[in-house]
Amino acid sequence: MALRLDPDRVVVYASTWKRGEEGTAATAAFDAEQPFTVVRDRTTMLLPTPRVTRRATALLREHGCTSVWFGAAAPLGLMAPALRRAGAKRLVATTHGHEAGWAQLPASRQLLRRIGDGTDTITYLGEYTRSRIAAALTPDAAARMVQLPPGVDEKT
Repeated sequence: MALRLDPDRVVVYASTWKRGEEGTAATAAFDAEQPFTVVRDRTTMLLPTPRVTRRATALLREHGCTSVWFGAAAPLGLMAPALRRAGAKRLVATTHGHEAGWAQLPASRQLLRRIGDGTDTITYLGEYTRSRIAAALTPDAAARMVQLPPGVDEKT
């Protein structure tokens, strides 16, 4: 999706998913091929910890970003309020299906509701995931859901 946007207006903040010397080289090579800025976090899985949230807000300010697209609504969308306070005007959160599971359990259901309230749009893959996720959201957040079929990278 990021490849479809103006590369001068995109900054990707992502985990460092490969470890070791070979993994570091592969990640660096991949990032160098991208037409936009990629900032890697030291973790192998990006989670909305206080440190990651501070880093995300610092990057938002440093690069003058006004929009944020969470590649995984849950749990990354939990950073939405902090990013909005830091200046984000538009917040979009993409679901991949696991959020339907979050909607079934009381504690994670409450977190999913917070994500819905904190973002402008939550995307969904199909009607099944939409119905499950929407049941956990406020009516306003559910009404802002938008279907976004997955893209296929034909090069990989």
